Amino acid sequence: PSAITAKTKTVLIQDGVPTFVATSEPRALLAEEIPGIVQNYCHAAMQAMAAGFDGVEIHAANGYLIDQFLKTGSNERTDDYGGSIVNRARFLLEVVAAVTDAIGGARTGIRLSPVTPANDALDADPQPLFDHVVKKLAGYKLTYLHLIEGATGGPREMPERPFDYAAMREAYRTAGGQGAWMVNNGYDLPMAKDAVEEGADLVAFGKPYIANPDLVARLKADGPFNEPDKSTFYGGSAKGYTDYPALTD
Repeated sequence: PSAITAKTKTVLIQDGVPTFVATSEPRALLAEEIPGIVQNYCHAAMQAMAAGFDGVEIHAANGYLIDQFLKTGSNERTDDYGGSIVNRARFLLEVVAAVTDAIGGARTGIRLSPVTPANDALDADPQPLFDHVVKKLAGYKLTYLHLIEGATGGPREMPERPFDYAAMREAYRTAGGQGAWMVNNGYDLPMAKDAVEEGADLVAFGKPYIANPDLVARLKADGPFNEPDKSTFYGGSAKGYTDYPALTD
């Protein structure tokens, strides 16, 4: 959305030797380019349906493009896509409208991360922003909203960025939202049970599912659980991918 240089470096490897160079400054999207990008989301959803998928999840979290438009830390635009909450949410809602028009809300979910600081995409006041977003999403009859609580892969509680997820869920339900409310980030079985009792419809597991392909059976049996081997998360062999042992009968 804006010409803000990432606070990171690019690694160039030549003859096996890494060289770290400053990341270049991006170019802000022109307003006239945005409709084409919205259509790219729509096209991707239609291709997924043609390939036989049951549905798509719009990725509006973790510092990716939609998340960047939403948050003040990454959106410094002064046109219809920046400034006010309504304007910063415009791109997200245009994508949702295009995708649901093409494949239907029943085949569309969305992922949101109100306070995840990924890629420096932070918002100065996330509660009113995301309360507004979910109120608007309620009208699209999405099959689910997938909420990352806290920082993805990091702490669930962030005192420097307090957020009321129950209030956000209430805003969605009060606006007529019927989609399943899915919660995510660092859940174990007791926490998942508590979340469902407190109003969540679903709990998403990531890393535990990598190490436990039969996670549902293990949750029903209350364990035991394999521990994920983080050193294999981005590897390219069977180790850490297909070699975790399953429960024996």
